[in-house]
Amino acid sequence: MRVIFQADVKGVAKKGEIKEVKDGYARNFLIPKGYAVEATKARERQLNEQIQRQHEREARERQAMQAVADSLRGRVVEVKARVGSNDRLFGAVTNADVAEALAALGYTIDRKKIDMEPMKHLGEREAIIHLYSGISVPVTVRVTAE
Repeated sequence: MRVIFQADVKGVAKKGEIKEVKDGYARNFLIPKGYAVEATKARERQLNEQIQRQHEREARERQAMQAVADSLRGRVVEVKARVGSNDRLFGAVTNADVAEALAALGYTIDRKKIDMEPMKHLGEREAIIHLYSGISVPVTVRVTAE
């Protein structure tokens, strides 16, 4: 029997896959538990349309993130911090501070997507922003005295 999996079944299939399984396995386990439904032409067509919409949505997201990456490329993000003696900061400038500075510039980027070492001195350092799978952009973080 051909079934469309509605959930991941370890060792058998992942959600959205269409597979041929034994009739008893489908009727007695997969279908009653809600792990799968019988594959009809209408359901297969509906699944293919859903997959197509998902691909289109991912393409739009990728294109939008590429536009953000292009606008961020070569950008210098300035963060102001309190400074003590020898240009040493009180605390450190972290990826959360960089996310705030980017928000002030109009970019809403989650701090977890910013990869950088904490800065404890005045100066510049490069930070990598991971926007989307395969789309990363370096920005320069400049720490200045408040």
